[in-house]
Amino acid sequence: MPSLSSLWNRVLAALGVRRSTGDVAFEEDRVILRDLDRAKAFPQEPREPGRREIAACERCDRPLRKVVFTTAGGGDQVEIWRAYPLAVDGWMCNGCGWSAMPRFISAEESVEYGREAAAHASSGQFDDAEFWLRRILGSWPGYAPGYADLGQLSSTRAEAAIGPEAKERYRSEAEAWFWRAVHADPDRRLAGVRVPLARTLALNGKERDALEVLDGLLGDPSLPASVRADAETLAADLRDGKALFTRAAEMSGHLALKPPSEPLAAADRGTLERARALLRQAAERKGTFATLWLLGKVEMRLGDMDAALAALQHAHALDPEQADGCRELGAVYLELDRARDALPIARRALELRPGDAGLRCNLAVILLLTGDVEGALAEATSALSLDPTDAITRGVLKLIDDVAAGRRKRPRSIAEAEGRAR
Repeated sequence: MPSLSSLWNRVLAALGVRRSTGDVAFEEDRVILRDLDRAKAFPQEPREPGRREIAACERCDRPLRKVVFTTAGGGDQVEIWRAYPLAVDGWMCNGCGWSAMPRFISAEESVEYGREAAAHASSGQFDDAEFWLRRILGSWPGYAPGYADLGQLSSTRAEAAIGPEAKERYRSEAEAWFWRAVHADPDRRLAGVRVPLARTLALNGKERDALEVLDGLLGDPSLPASVRADAETLAADLRDGKALFTRAAEMSGHLALKPPSEPLAAADRGTLERARALLRQAAERKGTFATLWLLGKVEMRLGDMDAALAALQHAHALDPEQADGCRELGAVYLELDRARDALPIARRALELRPGDAGLRCNLAVILLLTGDVEGALAEATSALSLDPTDAITRGVLKLIDDVAAGRRKRPRSIAEAEGRAR
C-alpha cells in the first residue's frame, strides 16, 4: 500500500520522536503531541483505513506496541486538544521510534471505545468522551455512526454549556457532524440521525431547513416506526414554537430573571428584544404557560408593563395552579401600582406553595401597601421563621416594624417601598 507507506514516512518526519525535544510526551499507550503546529501534520481522519496488523518494525525489525497518537492530556495540554482534537491509533517501535498510523481497529475495540465514550459523557467528561469517539473515526474514516455519535456528543455539550455563546458553538459543531453522518449514509441505514439533525437545525435558527429534513424523512414509507414517531413529534413541536421558546429562554434567561428596576445595558436590551420577538412568534403559534410566562418576564425587564400584564394574565388563565405564574402576575400588578389587584393573586400563590418563604414575604409587602400593617407584620415574621438567613425578608420586616412604630410613613407603591424613583 504505497499511499500508507508514504503517510507513515510523513508521520515519522512530523513526529521526530526524541524525548529530549519536549514536543512529545508518553503516557502509557498515548503518544501526546504537545506542539500544535506539529500535531496539525497528523490528519484527524485519515483518507483511507490502515493495516490491521504489522508484524515488526520496518526499520529495525523489533516488536511494535500499539499506541494512540493524540493531543489529549492533562494540564495545559487541554488547550492543544481543544485547538486540534486528535486521536488516531497506530504503532510505535520502542527501539528506534519508528511509527505507523492509522491502525484499523477491530469491531470489538470499536464497541469498547464507544462504551468508554458513553461513560465519560454521562459523567460530564466531554473531552474524554470525544477522545474515544475520535479514535473510532481515526481508524474508520467515513463511518456514519461515528459522525452521528460526535454530533450527539456536541448536542449534549450544548445542553450542559453555560451561556448562549457556548451553546451556539457546540450546536454548530453538532450540526456539522450530523450533516457528515447524513452524507455518509446515502442509503438511509442510519435514518434516525436525521431527527437530531432537524432538532439541531431548529435550535440554530434554521427551522425551515429542519422541517424540510423531517418532511423528507417522513416521506419514506420504509421508515422504522420508532423513527417515524420521533420525527412526527419533533415536527409538531417545531410547528408549535417549542424551538423558538428554547432559543429565547437560552438567550434571555439570565437577564429576564433580574428585577425590572435593575439597569439594562444596551447590548442586553438588544438580546432581550430578540428573545421577545421569538417568544411572540411562539405564542402566536401556540400559547403555552411557559411561553407566556417568559414573555411576561421579558416584557417586564424591558419596561413594558402593560404588555407584561397581558402576557402574565394569559399565562395565569392557562394554568391558574402555577404558583410561579401567580407570583409574577402579582409582581407586575405592583409595578403598575395595583396592589389591591395583586393581593388575591399573592394569597393564591401561597395556598399553592405554603412553605415558600419568598411568597409569604411577597404577601407581607402587598399587605403593607394595601394598609394591613398588622397582617404584613405577621406574614413577614412567619417568612423569616421559614428562612432566617434571607436578607430580603429581614429588610422587609424592618420596613414594616418602622411603619408600625411610626418611624416611617407607610409606602403606597412598590417603588416607594424600595426607595426608587418611578
